[in-house]
Amino acid sequence: MSGDENHHTTTWLVVGSEHELTKARKRVVTLDDQRQILVLAHDGRFYALDNVCIHRQRELHKGAILNGKLVCPGHQWAFALDSGWEAIKEQRQPTYGVAVVDGEVRIDITQFKQEEDCNAARRW
Repeated sequence: MSGDENHHTTTWLVVGSEHELTKARKRVVTLDDQRQILVLAHDGRFYALDNVCIHRQRELHKGAILNGKLVCPGHQWAFALDSGWEAIKEQRQPTYGVAVVDGEVRIDITQFKQEEDCNAARRW
């Protein structure tokens, strides 16, 4: 084995400048006709979660941030910004890695791209 079998390329998507996202605090990024990612600036850090709540499909960008958690406006599920974990219901909202490179905020959409490639292969 050469070791290349376990090598994964990360796919980063630039979602805006550090300055503009800090000022805006929230931005919804659409990856396809259905998948939306919510990018948040909070306490000097950036986070990215699926914008549609796993519980009742409410739009999370309409929710508030309290004590480091994003509170869904529908039924008040509170997701940890860094992990997506909702402790009371023991559920996890999908999250994405975030990096700031040369003043640009980027989100890791590798998993999304892999799902997209698998779906394309199934259609073939």
